[in-house]
Amino acid sequence: MNGAGGYDPMPRSARPLERNRARASRAGATVPARPGSALHPEDLVSRRTEMVLRELDVLPTLPSVAARLLQLGADEEADVKEIVRLIETDPTLTARLLSLCKRAATRTRYPITTVEMAVVMLGLEAVRSLVLSVQIFDWSNQAPRRGVKGGKGDAPTAGFNRIGFWQHSIAVACCADLMCREHPELELHGEEAFVCGLVHDLGKLALDLVLPRAYARVIELAEQREGNIADFERPIVGLDHHAAGAKLAERWGLPGIFRDVMLLHGLPFDAIPGTEHRTMVALVTLSDSICRKMNLGWSGNLSVGIDDRGLCERAGFNYARVEKMIPRLYEATSARCRDLGLGDEPSQQLLVESILRANARLGRLNQELGDANRQLQAAQAQLTETRALTRLGEMTAGAAHELNNPLTVISARAQALSQRVREDRDRAAAETIVEACQRLTGLIARLNRIATPPNPSPEPQDLRPLLEEVIKRAKARAAEHDHTATERSAKAAAMIGVKLTIAEGQEPARVDRDLLTDALIEVVVNAIESNPRGPVEVRVQTDPDDDRLVIQIVDDGSGMSEHTLNHALDPFFSQKPAGRQTGLGLALAHRLVQAQGGTLELSSKPGRGTTVSIGFPIWRCGRD
Repeated sequence: MNGAGGYDPMPRSARPLERNRARASRAGATVPARPGSALHPEDLVSRRTEMVLRELDVLPTLPSVAARLLQLGADEEADVKEIVRLIETDPTLTARLLSLCKRAATRTRYPITTVEMAVVMLGLEAVRSLVLSVQIFDWSNQAPRRGVKGGKGDAPTAGFNRIGFWQHSIAVACCADLMCREHPELELHGEEAFVCGLVHDLGKLALDLVLPRAYARVIELAEQREGNIADFERPIVGLDHHAAGAKLAERWGLPGIFRDVMLLHGLPFDAIPGTEHRTMVALVTLSDSICRKMNLGWSGNLSVGIDDRGLCERAGFNYARVEKMIPRLYEATSARCRDLGLGDEPSQQLLVESILRANARLGRLNQELGDANRQLQAAQAQLTETRALTRLGEMTAGAAHELNNPLTVISARAQALSQRVREDRDRAAAETIVEACQRLTGLIARLNRIATPPNPSPEPQDLRPLLEEVIKRAKARAAEHDHTATERSAKAAAMIGVKLTIAEGQEPARVDRDLLTDALIEVVVNAIESNPRGPVEVRVQTDPDDDRLVIQIVDDGSGMSEHTLNHALDPFFSQKPAGRQTGLGLALAHRLVQAQGGTLELSSKPGRGTTVSIGFPIWRCGRD
């Protein structure tokens, strides 16, 4: 679409120079078309954009006094008396102007009691600036907000900080005014620069008025991602606040300098079209960057600002003078905010608020940095574990190849020897050799399953019979009498009860029966051997929050120390006496659960027992 309200239809991935060229073309500058573009820009405007532009046309116009005052202000031959009469036609505006002049009367010897005295003593530009500030501020508070009950302009909208927005706009206006006074050689009018700074971001306010919910989402994303708010406005709303502001300026009939500032501020100096207002656009861009870095007010834009020193050099400003002006900005902004009724806080309070905003943003960045560090540590731990398991897989594969043949030979010879010897003592020794060979073969096989678990073959399973089999086999294995267990401990393990609790109406689960059975047996055996005071509990339920299938094994046994808990899933780690366990039980269970897309988590306290939680996010039958 042509004109000030046009929308750049290019995607967000377009190059910055192309976006700058599009914005410059909307300002009326002659810009070469993009190569290969066969369509007229009007043909690429989305319906969303057209709807937003129609809504902007419905917004109230600028009060007639302000519109006429802008026209007369742009006319160098305008009659001062006509301007005075124009202001006096609005009694409310006249009263507010004289009230504001009382604050500014400290520079004069006599009190200001009439509009004519205000013009004579303060100057036409100063009065014009005050009137426009009041009129634009009042317009923003009276304009109806779409989709908000009551239709009042001051109705709150989530995310859009109305007071902070005006504080920022006034700060930019004051900064632009002060910079003009610091650079008289550029022949820029300070009061005109003030109004340019005041209206530069009105497009944001306009978009919030016509699409409050969508714009709240824009603000939320810009804050979450610390980005340029315009990059989120285009895909969500349909156009950015630059185009919306230019459309508003066109509707109000504002002079071209205001329209250009609203449309083009924020661009690098070389990307600003070579219009007569180029220096003013650069001035407002620099003022906006300074105020955002000082956290004066709220702009909604959290992206990294431009290079202030580089812009000063390109636009003809003296950076040393700009730095010298900055300390006076707090007092100037505070005074203007008081004039417009944004509070009576002194400049020190404004400084404190800007510091608090900076600290809040720094705190958010620190939190995000902490989260990123934790995620990095988790990723590094996962990578380390993956590499360790890869090396373990290579080692066990080689060990299986190199050791199985000798073990087979040793086992076969030991079995043959046990049949030939006559002494019972010699026969027992040979059988011990056979048993040791079988244990080594089993150990290698378990290591292989940890390093390279088999691919799962999930099928619908009724969990009750599956878990009953797990409990039966786990109790049998815990009761096995090996060379380190006493007869008493074996009997005690066999007598430990295991209680199964399944939530009512629990659906069948799509799991690999063999892998899940083997994993659960390892966990249940570990719970039985923790010397629990009561029965071990196996619980099955569906988590109502995320619809995960959760299987918990709970015991009230000896529990784990912090060191043990941190290493419980490591292969070969065990807090039990040497020779009692291989230290592969929980490590194997963890890998078999992981192979099925599940998670295994441990929580334990010494002397109070352990809870092992196994979760499967994808388990319902018919779901991939």
